[in-house]
Amino acid sequence: MIIPVTNIEQEGAGVELSEQPEGMLLEMSDPVQDIAYARNAVTLTYDLAGFSNLRLTFAAREYGDEPHTPPPGPFGNDVDFDGVAVSADGEQWYEVQSLRELRSDKFTTFDIDFDATIAALGLAYGAGFKIRFCQYDDNPAPMDGFSIQKVKLSGDPPPPVLHLAMDDNDATAVVADSAASGYDQTFLDPGGDPNTSSHTAAGVVGTALSFDGIDDRIVLTGESYRECLAENHDFAITFWWKTNAPDPALTLHFLNNRKDTENSLYAYTQDGDVKVLFRFAVGEPRWIPEIWTDGADDQWHHYILMRKGTVISIYRDGLLGNSDDNPENALSLAPSDVNLTIGSTPGGNSASPGYVDDFRVYDRALFDAEIAELANPV
Repeated sequence: MIIPVTNIEQEGAGVELSEQPEGMLLEMSDPVQDIAYARNAVTLTYDLAGFSNLRLTFAAREYGDEPHTPPPGPFGNDVDFDGVAVSADGEQWYEVQSLRELRSDKFTTFDIDFDATIAALGLAYGAGFKIRFCQYDDNPAPMDGFSIQKVKLSGDPPPPVLHLAMDDNDATAVVADSAASGYDQTFLDPGGDPNTSSHTAAGVVGTALSFDGIDDRIVLTGESYRECLAENHDFAITFWWKTNAPDPALTLHFLNNRKDTENSLYAYTQDGDVKVLFRFAVGEPRWIPEIWTDGADDQWHHYILMRKGTVISIYRDGLLGNSDDNPENALSLAPSDVNLTIGSTPGGNSASPGYVDDFRVYDRALFDAEIAELANPV
């Protein structure tokens, strides 16, 4: 995944920066032809917390540029040099790639193993990690300067904290969690066979689990998701859902932790429609709804319920349905004594017949590229 930049800072009058489909394009040189040297730099800030397998790639050439070497690392924020440096705190910098040996007749391609490079420096990825491209010289292009193109930082984003792939076909009630935490869940079917082998069905990503609409459900353990729904915590809940409610006049709950006296979220079908709501019980109750008319169509659809800061967003099939920005949205969405339940209300009432596949809980908001990828699996 190409990691989006959270902030861009430009220093010097000789920087030209543009976004290209293949990556950022930087042109850097002293815009004035004189003896005085000028520093030109572009600093890219990323939120890299939890990322892995990072690589920085770009191609660069020079225009007769005279080389300028930085002091040994770490060096300060205002040092002049010709190269690429990184900083975990914005104060101490380390050069990770010299640009002093570039050729003027062709581009040189760079592919930096960021994980190995950062580990060797003793640094760690965080929310304000910075990469700086710097050029220092005394004439404009084509006499001096750099041309840097196809600048991309790619890597694997942090995985979900709960991932129920629903690829269970064993004669047990265990619904396996494939995330690192290993929060396995339990399939409840009090009136039938709770073994997941009896509920396996064709899914979108591998197999799915079927719910009979009578009493089938999975009551998530609190440790597997509650921290994600805490106050001032970004999160995303994603899942494939195929609902085949036989009676559209009924209100049938697929996802639910509703408690009228506390903030909660839920998804259900009613009169053939699919409804997803966030409910904030602060004074007069406030709802953030999204409704898909005739959405209970016996077809697979992908849903995302997400919070980023004070913004609540609801997606279906990769498309934004509703978005709401309100300070109240940052409050906890985990009722004190009600657990989030798949397939019905927590007590087993108003159960929803249908299927669920690839259920995930993230303790962060998703990137646009992830939203698109989850809704369009290979």
